[in-house]
Amino acid sequence: PFKYEVEVEQHEWAKAQKRSGALIENEIRMCRQALAKLRSTTPKKQLQQAMQFVAMADKRGLDPVAVQVELARRNAEHSTSSSEQPPKPEKPATEPADQAQPTPGSDGGALDDIGYAQYSPRLLRRAQQAMMMQDRLSILHLRRKALSSSTCSTVENKRFCPEIFLDVVAEKLAYNAVMFINFELLQDFFFQFPRELDSNLYYGKSVQQTRDFATQNPRIGKQLVLLERRARLELVMSRLQDLVRQQVAAEAGGKGRRSAATQTRDSPFSSIRSSSDSRRSYPGY
Repeated sequence: PFKYEVEVEQHEWAKAQKRSGALIENEIRMCRQALAKLRSTTPKKQLQQAMQFVAMADKRGLDPVAVQVELARRNAEHSTSSSEQPPKPEKPATEPADQAQPTPGSDGGALDDIGYAQYSPRLLRRAQQAMMMQDRLSILHLRRKALSSSTCSTVENKRFCPEIFLDVVAEKLAYNAVMFINFELLQDFFFQFPRELDSNLYYGKSVQQTRDFATQNPRIGKQLVLLERRARLELVMSRLQDLVRQQVAAEAGGKGRRSAATQTRDSPFSSIRSSSDSRRSYPGY
């Protein structure tokens, strides 16, 4: 979609400017923390002197750490060779006494005049890291000022603000990638996946086959066993409730018949009814 030109609107540019400013602030904070950690683990005076030494070595085109390692190796070899060889007789006073010193053209001779021997490789590496952090902090401060200036507040000056422009491009690319994944890939998957499951695992399968497939998962198998137990308990409870209702109905019917018979015997018109019935049964009386 961005073959020729990226179309950027003003509200997109404003949002990208805020995000870029927050990113620069985060980088500045991280650099300050790293520099503070270096200063806390190294004495301030030694670190400043080592940084000055590294700056002087850089001006001469020398790597102080590599030169120090090489000189340490040469000193170790010289000490071992001198300890193994027997002492030589003293030479006449006419011969020079500094023949064993390094030549002026070597790295050691180039660094001897600026006090090389008092710095360790670890201190020199920390000094290099501190100088790198300071340079990065200065660059980040300049970029922050540029981002907050009026030049970077409009879309027309996007060639002067690469951080904001790249943030807009990254946002648009991420949005298009998400849209492509959702509509071209995931939509078909979400639409076809449950139907494929139904067609392969449900339709055309017996209940026992479906159950065997479901019990392959131990958690689902335990859940099915619990459901079967619950169904059996509910069946037993319904049968017991039916028996209780039948027993209550039978007891209620027996009590009703006994109460009706008792009322007919105790009624005062029962003798009159019996005499009239006897007269009807004997008409010649």
